[in-house]
Amino acid sequence: MPPSAQPTSAASGKPLYRAGTLTYDRRGLFGVFGWLLWGDVVFTLIDNIEPTLLPVILKAHGASNTAIGLIIVTFNMVLQALIMPPLGYYSDRLRTRWGRRIPILFLTIPFVSIFLALTPFSPEFAHWMERAGLGGVLGLLPVTSVVATFALFVFLYRAVQTATNVTFFGLVRDVVPDSQMGLFLSLFRLFGALSTFAINYWLLGYAETHSRPIFVGIAVLNLVGFLAICWFVREGRYPEVETTVQELGAAKAPLWSRFSEATKTFVRESFRHPVYLWTYFVRTCLYSVHLGLSAYVVFFPREELGMDLGEVGRLRSWPMLAWVFLAYPMGRLIDKRGSVDVLRWALVVITLCYAASFFFVVGPVTYLWSTLLAGVAFWAIMVAQLKLTQEIFHPMRYSQLAGANTIIQSVVIGALVMPFVGWTFDALKDWSFTLTIPLVGEVVCGRYRLLNLMMALLFGIAWFGVLMVRRHRDRLGGRDGYVAPL
Repeated sequence: MPPSAQPTSAASGKPLYRAGTLTYDRRGLFGVFGWLLWGDVVFTLIDNIEPTLLPVILKAHGASNTAIGLIIVTFNMVLQALIMPPLGYYSDRLRTRWGRRIPILFLTIPFVSIFLALTPFSPEFAHWMERAGLGGVLGLLPVTSVVATFALFVFLYRAVQTATNVTFFGLVRDVVPDSQMGLFLSLFRLFGALSTFAINYWLLGYAETHSRPIFVGIAVLNLVGFLAICWFVREGRYPEVETTVQELGAAKAPLWSRFSEATKTFVRESFRHPVYLWTYFVRTCLYSVHLGLSAYVVFFPREELGMDLGEVGRLRSWPMLAWVFLAYPMGRLIDKRGSVDVLRWALVVITLCYAASFFFVVGPVTYLWSTLLAGVAFWAIMVAQLKLTQEIFHPMRYSQLAGANTIIQSVVIGALVMPFVGWTFDALKDWSFTLTIPLVGEVVCGRYRLLNLMMALLFGIAWFGVLMVRRHRDRLGGRDGYVAPL
């Protein structure tokens, strides 16, 4: 049942939970949790298509590592840089009778489902365009017509999915009580882990043979799930947007002047405070792995350890299952100790794990142990970094600051990390050498084994960034007295 925006009576003695003007009893809180977590299931299924299934599909159609990185990561980063900052700025300031997030979700969700459902039919669309006389134009591209068509549909569905992304997380920040945010985010990642488990355990092995029912099924779930959120989740009342004298003058100015003034406001509010800049730094390192390097992770066990996709998927699914038992205590730990402490220790664990994996993973058993330890630490990191933004970003500028973070992520990942990684793997196609490791024996090191060192390096750098976030947060009042700057 949707929560009321009006405070309810506490005469019954039942606990009340507040998020802005929203007030929930326990039943209402569970209700909003349920709908948002259902959205997370769908959201995670879509997010896992790219790093888990699409690389295999694109590889089967002859795409190079550089092309895979461009289509799966660089496109996404460019779209996020172009869409998330202005949409976050606009969404934070939008005031309608339905709220500031729900209207945007309602308008974008159908298009996400349409383009997602069409993606696996790219070969048919490519052949149709060739028969329609566009073969000469397609022949000018540096990739095959099928790969180019895949790229087109990925670009289209990611464009609208990016709008859904920034709006959905803004909605979570608006309707979930602060006192329950750590618990919610742990459940959020629990349901996300179960979705990832389903893709790895049951779907990865069918990526090359059953891509159409997989994509169409997820597209239908996306449409139904998010439209249900638009209907059942209610936003509260927001403070009126404060308008400066300059902005009042700009409102009567030409469109370009208004855009220029809004851009100045965005930059001034988003990039001035060191605590925000270091938070951007940490999340850029983490998402360089999550959105960037993960596009190649499946190739390490498949091409260098000789494992088939079904076996890889089953072994990669176990960390998600382990998270089922760890999500609740981890959420309570984050609520008790704060995101910074949990994040820095989880980063130590995962950095050491990936550094060790470079030397000691030689087969299915060692791959399972590496995946299990790193996977559990990774889910803890993803919960803690989400809670970090909730703690550090100002609540009235949350989507705007998330958009500013995205600009930095997009430039670094899309323009630096992914071109370098894709080019490196293509350049090292025939490269390998052998190491003799005590207690292990001879370990053949190919190009994809280098992923372990790359990920260890990025997680280690993120650990340093967390220390800097803590330093600047303490200057603004510390964990218990922190005041987010405007």
